[in-house]
Amino acid sequence: MTDLSDKMRARADADGLPADHPLRTEADAFDAATDGFFGTPQTVLVPKYMGTWARARRVWCEYSGEQLV
Repeated sequence: MTDLSDKMRARADADGLPADHPLRTEADAFDAATDGFFGTPQTVLVPKYMGTWARARRVWCEYSGEQLV
């Protein structure tokens, strides 16, 4: 788990969002990519890892109102 995905799930829980809400699905995808990127052997390369981070961050910012940059 990452700080971003933890934050996304906590907000989804607090707001009672369903399991298929983008906050939850993108948090799951980012966690899976993080595990693969930092795993041994590495199963996720930089482009995929950064892409999942960017999608998760965008979803978080759109939902929370936090500035993207």
